[in-house]
Amino acid sequence: MTENRKIAVALRYPADADAPFISASGRGELAEKLLEIAAENDIPVVKNDEVASILSMQEIGTGIPAETWQIIAEIFAFIIKQETVT
Repeated sequence: MTENRKIAVALRYPADADAPFISASGRGELAEKLLEIAAENDIPVVKNDEVASILSMQEIGTGIPAETWQIIAEIFAFIIKQETVT
């Protein structure tokens, strides 16, 4: 991120899907709005600038790129673990 602009990417992983897909993406004010919507709806947010940058280059509706599978799996596992603890 060279401009220091906020990036936000939303993922969905339906039970019948082979992999998560990108459901929304934005930079700047749109990223802020996505984060606001996530907060209002108790949607977990994970900050990872490198992954967000990679995912933001993909088209909305496409699956996540193979090079992000491992880190995204770790993020989903972390979120699921946190939800079962609370």
